[in-house]
Amino acid sequence: MNAFNLGDYVDVPTRLAEALKRWPDLRIQETKPVIVTVDNQQYVEISCTVWRDCTDLMPTVAYCWEAIPGRTPYTKGSEMMNASTSCLGRALGFLGMGIGKSIASRNEVQARQPGHLAEVKPIRDDVEQPFSDITDTKQYASPKQRGMIRALAFEKKIGTTELMPYINKVLDKKYSSIEALTKQEASTVIESLQN
Repeated sequence: MNAFNLGDYVDVPTRLAEALKRWPDLRIQETKPVIVTVDNQQYVEISCTVWRDCTDLMPTVAYCWEAIPGRTPYTKGSEMMNASTSCLGRALGFLGMGIGKSIASRNEVQARQPGHLAEVKPIRDDVEQPFSDITDTKQYASPKQRGMIRALAFEKKIGTTELMPYINKVLDKKYSSIEALTKQEASTVIESLQN
């Protein structure tokens, strides 16, 4: 079998180095992984937000899903890390870093190359899967709202570790992730951060 030509693809570390040269104050924030189920297949979902600097009011937001369990020897056992790397590569690609032929990074393409498939075992059914119930009618905060919260927090020098305690204090809740916010709650947090 002929090897797939990866020569036109740029890896994520190279994209990140390019971005840091162009924007030395670049900041990246990744969300807590979320497990989603589509057609009886589970995936880990990661999103990341990239600010070019502290004045960036329109940060780039990217999402990535990785099948659980991973289907190749490169993804099995490191699904979250692969999703994280792919997500950052996509976000940097959206900013124009390391793209030519494709937004996909070398890392993403290489992890999907044919070879021996990893053994697939069922996932435990007794573990709660956040936000995966399609009957849930809550209107969760949009990516734009979550990005705005992160940008405003960044401006106010509220760090990643202080953000959820700040949000919980404003809302009088005990959330562990910004993804749990409803649209209304996100609006309340945005208003608080703007004052």
